[in-house]
Amino acid sequence: MFMPRYVFPTYNIAKQDFKGHQLKALRKLDSLKPQIQLICEIRDIRAPLSTRNVLIDKIIDKRFHEKLVIYTRKDLMTHNPEYLQKLSAWHEQIGENYIMINSKRAPDVANVLKTLQWYKKKYHDNLDGIPPPMGYKVLVSGMPNVGKSTLINSLRYLGSDANRGKKVARTGAEAGITRSTSELIRIGAAHDQLYLIDTPGIGLPGRLNVGNKMIVLSLCGCIKQGVIDPIIEADYLLFLMNLQRGATERSSFLQWYPAIGERPSNDIYEVLERMRKNRKSTLEDLARSWIQRTILSHDLIFDKELLLPADDFSFRDYVRNEVASSASFGMSTENTRRTTRQNDSSLFRKHIQ
Repeated sequence: MFMPRYVFPTYNIAKQDFKGHQLKALRKLDSLKPQIQLICEIRDIRAPLSTRNVLIDKIIDKRFHEKLVIYTRKDLMTHNPEYLQKLSAWHEQIGENYIMINSKRAPDVANVLKTLQWYKKKYHDNLDGIPPPMGYKVLVSGMPNVGKSTLINSLRYLGSDANRGKKVARTGAEAGITRSTSELIRIGAAHDQLYLIDTPGIGLPGRLNVGNKMIVLSLCGCIKQGVIDPIIEADYLLFLMNLQRGATERSSFLQWYPAIGERPSNDIYEVLERMRKNRKSTLEDLARSWIQRTILSHDLIFDKELLLPADDFSFRDYVRNEVASSASFGMSTENTRRTTRQNDSSLFRKHIQ
């Protein structure tokens, strides 16, 4: 019987720190706070923990702001109702509203627009129907390359025939395309007075990217290619695949391997060699090719904590610990790494077999 690995080593990976434009964006957002009514944080549904940015929470003043989480890439998580139920329960723990979308599907984008209009109406009703003098403003933020600009362009396209085909936010496959905070972008009908503010993707300071979070962010495309060794990244992907295959016992998971029908393996070099068709191909090239094909597989979860039963993982505690860690960047993370390694082994051995 195949047994997956329960612990993945913590490599000494270079942790990216703030870029200049990200720090500038945070300062700009702080100055914009009095004008904003709603903050939308965009996250990748495959990695709701790793693509959650605790720094965005620091912008929010609950006396004046509401928050909505928008999960993108819903199309990659359509056959796992158990996971989606867990996601709902976790958000209920902290009283956080969320929706899931595929930014390229018009019905999903229309649902986002209706949701924003609902928040706007709720805000007006609380003010006895008196609209804000400069319109209702929604800040759109999140990690780099989680789909912010794609969503904004889709909302703009949906709002008016005059805007069809006009991009107002730059998009691209690489992280870091948006470099500055935008001016107001009107969506919906003119009388709606509903405006978006696009922001650069804001990452975390290197000291907050503990454990293997950088690898997960790389799999999601939130950091530029080349930062993580592709073989390490492919090995982590194999680690996640085998844990999820053990959790579900779905034979379709074998299709993630280069040769359908072959037995699963914990050895990344063995898996990569199955792909070799040209002797000139390097292991790094094979790893990159396999990663690009595999990350688009349905139902592949990147945050290993989310493979645990709800009773063994508390989203509320996770958020509380992240907030505490961000309050003191100088705190050593060695204890966190050691505790994580110890807990991983016992929890996964207990539940993922």
